[in-house]
Amino acid sequence: MNIKKIFGQSNEIIGGHFNELRSKMGLANQNEEVVFSLREEICNACPLKNGNNCDTQKWIDPQTLEVSKSPKNGFIRGCGCRLSAKQRSKQSLCPAGFWGGEFDQK
Repeated sequence: MNIKKIFGQSNEIIGGHFNELRSKMGLANQNEEVVFSLREEICNACPLKNGNNCDTQKWIDPQTLEVSKSPKNGFIRGCGCRLSAKQRSKQSLCPAGFWGGEFDQK
């Protein structure tokens, strides 16, 4: 078990929920909200989106957007995350590579 990875994911989850709460309270950073809104648009157009979650029962080919109900070479499985929080986590990445890294220090 990789403890560093577990704590890193916990920080992502907490950060996403915190930013989601700030947004609902009208306290959000507007520059960050632009990025979060773009992420939301991308997820809304993704065939793996199921309600407010990324469907773990489906896989997607990021190049062709083909969807499968079983694993295939080059396909990425839905992450299962609650999207409204994940989209607002500055450290999170879409596992299919559709978004993420916008807040990385360059």
